[in-house]
Amino acid sequence: MLAGAVVALLAGGLLVAPPAHAEVAYPHPLPDFSHPDRPHAPLFKDRSNLPIPLLIVYATFNDQANTTEQGIEDRFFSHTTFGTVTNYFFDNGLATIIPVVETFGEQNNGVVVVDLGASGPAIAQDAAERRRRMMDLADPFVDFARYDTDRNGSIGDSELAVFTIFTSRPGTDYCGQTRGVAQGRELDGKRVAFLTADAGTATNRMTLVHELAHQVYDLDDHYGFGVGSLDVAGPTCVQREVWFEANVWHRMHLGGQKPIVAVKDGYVDLSASSIGQAYLLYDPEKGTDDYFLVEARDPAPGTYDQDASDSGLVVWRIDERNVRGGVESKRGVELIRPDGARIPGCLDEDLDGRAGEESANGVDDDGDGRIDEDLKEVDDDQDGQMGEDPANGVDDDRDGRTDEDPKEDDGSCHGGSDTDAWNPTDTRTMVRTMNAAWADGSPAKVAIRAIGRPSYADTSNEKRFLAYLDVRGPGILIDPARSDGNAPHPTVALGSTFEFTYPVRNTGETTDTFEFTVYGQQGWSATTHTMTLGPGVSSTAVINVTVPTGILYDRTTLRASGRSTTNPDVRTDYQFLADIVKRPLLLSYSGDRSSDYSDPAQLVATIRDVITAQPVAGKRVIFSVGVDTFEATTDAAGVARATWAGGSPGGYAIKVETPEDALYRGGSTVVPFTVNPEKATVTVTSAGTQAASGATLTLRAVQENDGHPGDLTKAGVTVTLTPTLGGTSLVRTTAFDAAGNATIRLDAPADLWSVKVTMDGGFFSAPTVESSLALYDPGATLTGSALGRSQESAARGATQSGTTVLLASTLFYLGTRPLGSTTVTYGTKVFIAGKTSWMIASGDKAVLETTGTFNGAPAKLRATVTDNGPLSRDAFTVTITTANATYTANVPTATGNLTVRTSTSR
Repeated sequence: MLAGAVVALLAGGLLVAPPAHAEVAYPHPLPDFSHPDRPHAPLFKDRSNLPIPLLIVYATFNDQANTTEQGIEDRFFSHTTFGTVTNYFFDNGLATIIPVVETFGEQNNGVVVVDLGASGPAIAQDAAERRRRMMDLADPFVDFARYDTDRNGSIGDSELAVFTIFTSRPGTDYCGQTRGVAQGRELDGKRVAFLTADAGTATNRMTLVHELAHQVYDLDDHYGFGVGSLDVAGPTCVQREVWFEANVWHRMHLGGQKPIVAVKDGYVDLSASSIGQAYLLYDPEKGTDDYFLVEARDPAPGTYDQDASDSGLVVWRIDERNVRGGVESKRGVELIRPDGARIPGCLDEDLDGRAGEESANGVDDDGDGRIDEDLKEVDDDQDGQMGEDPANGVDDDRDGRTDEDPKEDDGSCHGGSDTDAWNPTDTRTMVRTMNAAWADGSPAKVAIRAIGRPSYADTSNEKRFLAYLDVRGPGILIDPARSDGNAPHPTVALGSTFEFTYPVRNTGETTDTFEFTVYGQQGWSATTHTMTLGPGVSSTAVINVTVPTGILYDRTTLRASGRSTTNPDVRTDYQFLADIVKRPLLLSYSGDRSSDYSDPAQLVATIRDVITAQPVAGKRVIFSVGVDTFEATTDAAGVARATWAGGSPGGYAIKVETPEDALYRGGSTVVPFTVNPEKATVTVTSAGTQAASGATLTLRAVQENDGHPGDLTKAGVTVTLTPTLGGTSLVRTTAFDAAGNATIRLDAPADLWSVKVTMDGGFFSAPTVESSLALYDPGATLTGSALGRSQESAARGATQSGTTVLLASTLFYLGTRPLGSTTVTYGTKVFIAGKTSWMIASGDKAVLETTGTFNGAPAKLRATVTDNGPLSRDAFTVTITTANATYTANVPTATGNLTVRTSTSR
């Protein structure tokens, strides 16, 4: 263990702590708290040395739906079958109860059936007389004399257990009682000196157990003590089957289960299973009549605790002087709850030692701050009795009236609450320290602290709890548990150092110096925190724990420890689990996220240790792009590099991975990557004017000079030709050769075509090229002249609507050259053609372009002519462009004739 002590002086300035020593010594041998030599009642002791014979006498009625002998037997026997009365005693470590020898029906099953005739008279009969009658009727089938084991001429409760049970009437007779048998004749020459447990067939089996315990053990009722459904002496009369175990105090006195008497501070493990151990805390200075008992309880299905009120640690405060007193405010066995509240009594609800001192008047009659909590009984029917006719729909006192004198206080008793137990995992009971006073109010110098759950808390068949027992003498509490009491379960990385803190407390009576640390398997190390603490002083231990590298397990048990430096016997350990993971990595990508087709991309990743933020060298890194994979190793800066030659244009995902190794976790990241088309330019290299027949368009593609040329044969081109004179558009496609050249045979008629050139194929991108292409008919002519007024809808540039315009033209081709003359008289201005660029005729239309002068200045003319034939007026448009102005005219001719001829129309 790595030493590095931090000393804290928390004992009033002491520089040197005196040795710890116990001020009170526990005796040896320890007292027997079941004190069998002085039992609370003669039968209230362990009777497990010999089997106890049980006689069950079942009374049937001729006017009720009776059960069978077998049905009665199944309620009580056998003692090895779960859910029977005798198995409850056996399973709780109490007596072994067996059937008596009898000759009725199924012989020796312990059950004798007798007939009491009509139910009304039989039940109205005094209960002791009814029981006497049942014994007399059972006598022929039972040799009572054999059970006078002490040969004193009478049979007592210590010799024979007897249960009288009768058929319940509908909706009633579901409770029980244990009372005497009326005087009568001897049975087989023996006097009856026993009580009988007594109940109806509607009574649940837990109540049958309760009543039989009264007779077998002289069990005292603890209803008013608030034990609820956590003890056999609690209230059991409900109209359904319930089960809950005897508490540890009864098992200690009546059975062989002895709690461990705590004589040293430290943690104990308590299990709610049937073999769970209970503990007893007492102070020798106080004596053996006052002590605490702690046990684990859980309402697990299929057990005799399945209807226990809560799950967790159940703490009982014992005052042996008052366990049978019957005074609800002086509780010899009291449930200590996490909220500190005392459970109200059945009748003395405010636990002030009085019952019935409050009238139902809305006033605090007894001045205790509560109203109408202990109602006074009133003789409502003024017959000299009180509360003899309860609210049950029956004329109980047979005075011809029903429910006229109910009990003012119904005497309802605490049946248990799901906040009775100490269980900090339940947010309603998160208190983790039980430091209640003794029953007489004096401070108890013992306590239960750090209540919680161990790291191995739950298995398939039991629930476990953990608690620190603080008794007299030295001790050191360490409490690493979470606030909900569960053990911590950190996740730590290989080779890391983490801070582990936990509260500590000197639970001894003197100042002492303690060392705190954490232990693990070989290779683990931790600092030591040394503190001097006064009695009852708390602090926090701060430990730095270092995880080794090179280990092969992923979970381990660590042990937080605190020990006295002056007394080696004073030490507390707390186990908890830790999960070990490989060190986490931060894998980041900082390389290219895009490239052009044919250009390489630089793939770059950086790896850092998440814990230290330092670069990690020597880590293998795998880059995956499409079908390509590259491996690299991080350098001293934690950087790995690779080069990807690129791929087809489109979207990609770059996956970067680093595999797990002995120290580090693996990691991966994915980043998007885009391959863009290579940049290029396209130019038209063919002539802009050509004869239509055999005309071609030649193109030149030049890619960006970035040092990584692409394959131009992957570049396509689409040419869209849009006519001016009429007809439909044409689309032509081709591909470039490796040198970037492309030639397209147009197969287009004569026309003035608008040309749009678009590069496609996806591998290259280039700006769209737009131009015009004049394809002419060498045999075409344009002749004649025509006059008309311009009908421009609005003046544009220098144009004046209504201007008289005269177009005269004589144009034809000589080989590839257009020849002839063209003039335009525009109002008073005249355009005279000098050189004709082209004249194109198609159908009845022609378009021409020529340069010349306009009113003596250089100008350019474009004209379009529509030849509507000899019987219709022709039309033409002209656009004259000079350096300073543009003149346009849209002219329906008024006189003259313009004739368009093509090779096919001549």
